[in-house]
Amino acid sequence: MKPPTTPPTTPPTRNPAPVQGDPVADLSKAPLPTAKTLKRRRNLGLQTLRFVAFNRRILRMVGNGHQ
Repeated sequence: MKPPTTPPTTPPTRNPAPVQGDPVADLSKAPLPTAKTLKRRRNLGLQTLRFVAFNRRILRMVGNGHQ
């Protein structure tokens, strides 16, 4: 007796077609970041300062919410 076979499945496609009704954003005309912007994004010192500032803001909001 043969074991039951499963129907063959199709491999997933890399870019599936969008389902009707799903929003699709056209980013082809979006502006590219300048060299200065990219340099600032990669700067670890600036990232650290922004990280600390963001965390202080969140802690302040949490602290104000518990008063």
